[in-house]
Amino acid sequence: MKKHLATLFLIITTLSLNAQSEHQNNRQEELAIIAALVNNNWSGTGTLMGKEAKFTMNWQKVLNSQFVKLEFQNEQKSGDNQSVVFKATAFYKIVNGEVVGHWFDNRGVTFPLKGSVNESELVILWGDDQTEKGKTVYHYVKNTNEITVEDFVLNDGQYFKFGNATYKANQ
Repeated sequence: MKKHLATLFLIITTLSLNAQSEHQNNRQEELAIIAALVNNNWSGTGTLMGKEAKFTMNWQKVLNSQFVKLEFQNEQKSGDNQSVVFKATAFYKIVNGEVVGHWFDNRGVTFPLKGSVNESELVILWGDDQTEKGKTVYHYVKNTNEITVEDFVLNDGQYFKFGNATYKANQ
């Protein structure tokens, strides 16, 4: 019986260590861009559909750090100088440089997200056949601690830029 308990203990310990090692590998995957994005409030300026716009984004690890949540907003003036605000929330799962997730916005639109990430760039393809399709490219400029973002819509097999912004972390 003691032999079986010792074997069972050894198996459980091995599984636990393997799980911790996998968790540490995921932590090691915390690339510079993700580390910079998370736990910072970012404000930016740029253009959206040819007009000046203000942007904010906040990234947080959620649900035991299994996901990264983005709260996004842009604001621009309409032709009659009224503020037009667009808000969205997205959830991302990042594993081994691959990204999957879902987007939800105040238009009532939701769509799937997929993409890739490396040390300084996060590329997200968004949409499906029932929604618009496009991509967003986040680029981390480490020496200035800025994030640049470019948004593209897919039309007839080609990407067309409709927005860009440069963000700085709020101190």
